[in-house]
Amino acid sequence: MKICIASPDIVGPIKNGGVGTACTALAQALAAAGHEVTLFYTSTFFEIHNLEYWQEAYRRSGVELIGFLPESSPPLHRSTTVYDEDNLARSYRIYERLKHSDYDLIHFVDYIGLGYYTALAKSQGLCLAGSLIAVTTHSPTLWSRLTNAAPIDDISYMVRDRMERRLIELSDLVISPSHYMLRWLRENDFKLPARQIMLPNLMPIRMQDAPPEALEVQKGPIRELVFFGRIEPRKGLLVFCDAIDRIGRRLPPDVKVTFMGKLGRDYPQEVIEARTAKWKRGVQILTGLDTFQAADYLKGEGRLAVLAALHDNSPYTVMECVYHGIPFISSDVGGVAELIAPESRDAVLYPPTPAGMGEHILRTLATPDFGPCQSNVDFPANKEAILSLHRELEAEIRAARTRPVAHRPQPLVTINILHFERPEGLGQALAAIDRQTYPNIETIIVDNGSQSAEAVAYLDQLEASGRTDLRIIRMGENVYEPTARNAGAYAARGKYVLFMDDDNVPKVNEVEVFCTAAEKGGADVLTCFTDHFVTDVPPENEADALKRYIVMGDFGPLGLIYNGYGDLNCFVRRDRFLSIGGFVVDGCFNHAEDWRFFAKAWAKGLKVDVVPESLLWYRTTLASWGTGWRKRDRSGALMRAAQVYLETAPEEVKPFLLLSQGLFWKASSTEAARRTLSREAADLRRQVARLEEEKKVLDFERQLLMQAYRALSDFTVGTVEGRLDHVPEVRRGLDHLRRVMRKYQ
Repeated sequence: MKICIASPDIVGPIKNGGVGTACTALAQALAAAGHEVTLFYTSTFFEIHNLEYWQEAYRRSGVELIGFLPESSPPLHRSTTVYDEDNLARSYRIYERLKHSDYDLIHFVDYIGLGYYTALAKSQGLCLAGSLIAVTTHSPTLWSRLTNAAPIDDISYMVRDRMERRLIELSDLVISPSHYMLRWLRENDFKLPARQIMLPNLMPIRMQDAPPEALEVQKGPIRELVFFGRIEPRKGLLVFCDAIDRIGRRLPPDVKVTFMGKLGRDYPQEVIEARTAKWKRGVQILTGLDTFQAADYLKGEGRLAVLAALHDNSPYTVMECVYHGIPFISSDVGGVAELIAPESRDAVLYPPTPAGMGEHILRTLATPDFGPCQSNVDFPANKEAILSLHRELEAEIRAARTRPVAHRPQPLVTINILHFERPEGLGQALAAIDRQTYPNIETIIVDNGSQSAEAVAYLDQLEASGRTDLRIIRMGENVYEPTARNAGAYAARGKYVLFMDDDNVPKVNEVEVFCTAAEKGGADVLTCFTDHFVTDVPPENEADALKRYIVMGDFGPLGLIYNGYGDLNCFVRRDRFLSIGGFVVDGCFNHAEDWRFFAKAWAKGLKVDVVPESLLWYRTTLASWGTGWRKRDRSGALMRAAQVYLETAPEEVKPFLLLSQGLFWKASSTEAARRTLSREAADLRRQVARLEEEKKVLDFERQLLMQAYRALSDFTVGTVEGRLDHVPEVRRGLDHLRRVMRKYQ
């Protein structure tokens, strides 16, 4: 079977991380079983070495490693965040890499939801028809943030949460290394696929720098407590330090303390050293070790691993200790107990409090010959269960590919074009509609009160053409745009309506792709990505677009903050559109009419989604990006969009919704100003560096000139002195030259 495992964390580029360890171990096991395995590293970050180095290392394990391409053509418009990177852009680039692939099975991890667009497009029948998508649940964003007592201070965390939820919902099966995480997902309203499997993670194989033979655990009295895990609060750092404070006087003086793990951003080495100075005992900090080096260290004589996490899923720290027979104790949280045999749990597990940990450490030290616990995981059997699952999936994939392809219906689609005084743009749009690959189309032009002779003449010409697939509705006077669009929808005969403006140009497959996605995916409202252009006609090559605008589509309540649903160029199921009253008609300013409609559709229970493809050429001008007359009224747009959410919110919550909206945009504006100042400061630093280099050159040239001047002065004095120094002017010149020579001697 041809398998791809896509993850932003893998062993090698990242020294230690649970997600990466699990993905690498799975890749190694599947490759050893004869599958053709590709490991897709969906990040550009390398703690050590580079992509080429690790490609060669993985090749020795029979695994092909491919890297992430951070740029795309055309450039992507950055999604709205404050501090975080653009994860929608990352998800889109991953989709671009995978959509034409022939993998039988693609494994994604839940973290960040980077497989979102790939799973969405597959669910819409746009790609990977013969493939399955599996998602393993390791560390959902909100679970990680909340269990680490970290604030939700950027909307990107909420976007990531929504991406993760949709990825899991759209997958063919979800795999969890613990029953605990499956329960957490259900309790937090994740929509899980019907197929849910609990299988513990696998243990990876060392790829490099292996010792001549496997190290054995050295037995002996406990003389070292090793805090084992990332050095941060979620992994119990504060509880551990408080526990040592409590038992310090009862702890034998020769017992030293080691912190072994990756340092957290808020707890650098000097902070740890200052915190532990009062213990008056040996303390060391070991960071930068990979998974295998950490295990080797813990096998040393007299070491007890202390695992103190406040929350955890199925941690590799526990699994590694169990697998290697390393003595350890652990907080009883999350899925930890699932890895430990019931008869060993009392000796190993303790409540995650300073008192509970402290007393358990003392009890363990007082236990003669305290040793490794019994495992609740049969590691060989677990590996075989994972390989057996993949054999089952392979058989299912083969059987599915032999079934006949179902006939796709081609319902009538009405293209609803709003026109006002732009006959040339309307002509381009109609010509593009005539080139559509979808056959069953009718077009309605809603003229919103055009008065110019050119526009009226062109409309008259279209009416006289006798086309049966084209109708024109003349509003008589210029009305509020949502009213005009709704008029076209009421007159439409199609199952679906595609709304367009007369200054945009549909790509040749727009209707076909929209209809396929709607029929297969079941959305009531679909938007798409758009390519922006500023020329009279769209470029022939998509790569020449000014930028590509991508959105999430299913933005749900996050639409309170900004429009992540999409553009007005949307594809709707007509009956569902009319059932909610269409576009919002209240006579207000037109800006944000698309945003308000999408928010209304979501609030009324319609399924809003996006086709993760660019289906439209969007006409713009360089000057209009964020500076147009309407776009300057951001506060007005925010308040108009907020009304939809305020209508259903409890009265006491409404002020906090508005506060969250306002604080986000204030933070966003502040961060944008900071980035501008940072760029300007960087430019100034580069200018200073350039001037300093120029000064060095000038100083060197000055030295050369002084040397030449000194040599010339010396020559002149030697030549003239005694011959012409009786001449006053010459004497004064010689005196000057002597002074120069003394000055630069």
